[in-house]
Amino acid sequence: MLLKRVGLALSPDEYAGELTSEFVFRTRYLCNYVNRALTSLRFATPNFRQVIVRGVHSPIDECLVVPEASVRATVRFDEARYRAMGPDEHHEFFLVMLEEGLEKCARHHEIPIDFLRGSIRSFRDGGYRNEWVHQQKLLRPAGIRASLLCRLDSERFELTLRLERQGLVTFERVILETKPDELIFAYRFKEVVLRDDEVVVLSKFGEVLYSVPIANLAKAD
Repeated sequence: MLLKRVGLALSPDEYAGELTSEFVFRTRYLCNYVNRALTSLRFATPNFRQVIVRGVHSPIDECLVVPEASVRATVRFDEARYRAMGPDEHHEFFLVMLEEGLEKCARHHEIPIDFLRGSIRSFRDGGYRNEWVHQQKLLRPAGIRASLLCRLDSERFELTLRLERQGLVTFERVILETKPDELIFAYRFKEVVLRDDEVVVLSKFGEVLYSVPIANLAKAD
């Protein structure tokens, strides 16, 4: 098996469903950053595909392999502190939970702990930002360079379409905004194409997410 993801969650047996759901959404920006780096590593494991760090009242030292080929590491969740923080105040709270859980897992299972430490350090040093270019493409014969730019934070995911001609930005707009979870946004976009006289953004199923006539580019905001 290959280690494909790490995740942060709360114990559904100890915390209300609304809190556990909110917590998963708010931590995806961090886990997505680490997981995108992890995909390129292709680290082989004997019997698990993911490491889930779970917040609980009373953590245990063991890190068991549980159904769905997961290793579960438990760490203490400070609910009162979590609830007292605003959206821009919890970065280190999440990072410390994730770091503690991964270090605990590394004591029981062989995981790429140095690589994971480096990914977390990069995230921290980069100001807790998770931004990436999904696609950059030259649309011939229109001479337009199109970019799909992704931004994920604890509150939302945003997809921006940027169009350039001769190095000048002629169009830039957020064309998709969702809750911060790959299950919600990942299938919604795949590529930019030139179709007749329009620049079109297609989903993974070939559906049109967004289109803009080339004639309108000079008038774009």
